[in-house]
Amino acid sequence: MNILVINGHPDKESFCTAITEQYLSSLDTAKHTVKSIHLYKMSFDPVLRLGYRERMAVDRSIEYSQELLLWADHLVFIYPIWWSSMPSLMKGWIDRVFTPGIAYSSNNKGSFLLNFLTGRQFKKYLKGKTAEIITTSMAPNWWYKIFSGFLSVPDSYGVAVLKNAVLNHCGIKTKKVMVLGEMGRETNTLEIREKFLGKVSQRAFS
Repeated sequence: MNILVINGHPDKESFCTAITEQYLSSLDTAKHTVKSIHLYKMSFDPVLRLGYRERMAVDRSIEYSQELLLWADHLVFIYPIWWSSMPSLMKGWIDRVFTPGIAYSSNNKGSFLLNFLTGRQFKKYLKGKTAEIITTSMAPNWWYKIFSGFLSVPDSYGVAVLKNAVLNHCGIKTKKVMVLGEMGRETNTLEIREKFLGKVSQRAFS
């Protein structure tokens, strides 16, 4: 199994970096080939400046990311939920990496309804790949567990956009989600964080 771990936090000193390191150290490298991307280390323009009208200039960081995306069998996304979504750096990375021709295709012919019914509009190029999502959130865990996916509450979007609108759109099946809540609050103690890291170790591609 080829496993790609993506740390989407722009701050090297973040707890997401600790989660990433814990996940990487817990994988059985005798069974899996593992590679990682830390977005805070990368130098690239996260703005899709021309939209889909025209391709941007060649960027080796983006090309390398696309090579790893196609290489991986399993993707692990680790990031904080900010303003009900992922950090802008990670969103920009997805905009630049999950492009038509790499992650999916759309012929844009005919009506949306006809294309939807016949399956001609979208082609999912990343079928067969799997993913997992590990996030930190200021909202408590019970808030996420009760409402995520059922009601329009802020932190449900932090996972749903990536899981449903990006990964599923390209054919990637999300196998599990882990959320550590109450980040930045006094209730999020060192003991709770260490316990969460223990769970990350136990569930690292399990």
